[in-house]
Amino acid sequence: MSQWHEFYRAANFVEARLLQGMLSKMGIESRVDGEYAMAAAGELPMDVVQVTLMVELAQWDKAKQAVKDYEVNSVAEWTCNKCQEINPGSFDYCWSCEQENSTK
Repeated sequence: MSQWHEFYRAANFVEARLLQGMLSKMGIESRVDGEYAMAAAGELPMDVVQVTLMVELAQWDKAKQAVKDYEVNSVAEWTCNKCQEINPGSFDYCWSCEQENSTK
């Protein structure tokens, strides 16, 4: 029986999905919780509308380290040479077209 636990509160749905993609590429299965509450964001206080990432306990340490690295590198965003999308600094590949980051 798997045990899913909250391990990261994302700033918004987009960040949650970006992190979920990053974790998936590392072989870490995760779930996004609270994404449907975002539809009520204008009606509810922001502390009620939270998007969180969930992982199984077996992947907890690996996921925490990945998110820690993401937070350290998130300031240094980069623009994809292929599709011009802006990506977090922790991403080695573009979230949109999967082009490798040529600045690393």
